[in-house]
Parts: sequence; structure tokens; C-alpha cells
Amino acid sequence: MRFHCLQHMPEEGPGHAADWLAAHGHSLTFTRLFEPNPMFPAMDNFDGLLILGGAMSVHDEENLPWLRAEKVFIQEVLRTGKVTLAICLGAQLVAQALGGEVRPNPDPEIGFWTVRFSVKSLEHPLLRGWPEKAAVLHWHMDTFTVPPGAMRVGMSAGCATQGFVWGDGIIGLQFHPEMTVPMVEKLMEFEGHETAEEQEFVQTAAQIRAKMKSVWKGRKLLESLLANLVAVHEGDIAALAG
Repeated sequence: MRFHCLQHMPEEGPGHAADWLAAHGHSLTFTRLFEPNPMFPAMDNFDGLLILGGAMSVHDEENLPWLRAEKVFIQEVLRTGKVTLAICLGAQLVAQALGGEVRPNPDPEIGFWTVRFSVKSLEHPLLRGWPEKAAVLHWHMDTFTVPPGAMRVGMSAGCATQGFVWGDGIIGLQFHPEMTVPMVEKLMEFEGHETAEEQEFVQTAAQIRAKMKSVWKGRKLLESLLANLVAVHEGDIAALAG
């Protein structure tokens, strides 16, 4: 299967997703939006879309004109019905494209916090094999409302909407299951988090490092999700049932 990735920042790459796709014989191409003159592929040149996070907002079009072109591309992908996995900023972009609202979260949510997944969402084909809850990495200031026609995936103490599924093959996640340990370290360095003080839903750098083994919980969720996305694309109902 041919996946294409929209990457917004050098520090936020596909991480565990790239590892899984390579190990299972799937290709991964990129539009790196932080590079000059980013180009988007034609619809017939890829099968599934991966949209990553970033420090910018979906509302930053005046300062980041490429956001307009990216939003047009995402709308076209959604119209074609390609399987899509969108993470953090990516999920906010897809939520907005589907009619949801993106706005500041009541509090920043940074660190490893537990997400509880709804019983109904766990029945969705894309979430087959997921547990009822998992401690996963969060790093966001904004959030989104569940788009019309979509289903909420779960919630945490600090954020009421941790994701959504729309149709059979489109999912947005507010948290970061793709992050590897080196990626988390680079993100803390980029954000200047070494001197950050503890807040209600913000862990210090030391607290994040103490919980770093939880990246493997995110990796397990991601690997299961990617396998389910491939099965949906291939129409493999037997694989989803199993």
C-alpha cells in the first residue's frame, strides 16, 4: 500500500508509523511543508494519507500561506474516501475540514496522560484490538469538536475530545502514538521544556522522562491502527473480524 505523509515540522516525523510501514512492505512518500514550495501528489499516486502534528495552529493561514493549499488538498483526499490517519495538528485540520471547530483547549495538555476510549468507538473496525484505556503522549494547546457525522474516540482528564472516527477509514487522534523516545527528547528541546514548571495537565521534563516507557503503549495502538487501516483499504473484512 502507498502512504503519503504531510509533515509540518522537522522535529515531528512519522516515527513508529514509518517503522511499521517499512516492516510490512508499504511505501511512504512525503510533502514536507516546512521546505520551500511544498508539492502535493496527485490523488492516483497514493492510497492512504498520514497527517502529522506541528506547533502551528490551523488558523495561522496569514503567516503560513501553505496552510491554505494543504486544506484544499485534505478536502480533496476526504472527497475521494482514501484511508486517513491524522495526528494532533493533523486531526485538527481534518476535523475542521469535516465541519468541526478548532479552538484553544481549556488548559495545555503536555506529557503522558491516560485516555479512556469509549465502548462504542472500540467497536469501530479501525480500533479493533485497542484496550479500554492507555497512557499516551500529549502535546497540544488546541482541541477540536467532534465533526458532524463522526464518533468520539475517547477523552482524558485534560481534554474532552481525544479523537474521532469518520466513516470506515478516517481517524483523527489528538495524542501522539507515533512518537519515539528520541522524538520526545527533540520535542522537549525544541519547545524549551527543560525549565517548564508543573501545571495541572503539564508534566515537567523530569516527569516526562520518568514515564517514557509509555511510548511503547502508543506504539502498540498505532501498529494495530495501521493494520486496521490497511485492512479497510484492501476490503479485508476477515482480517478486521479476526
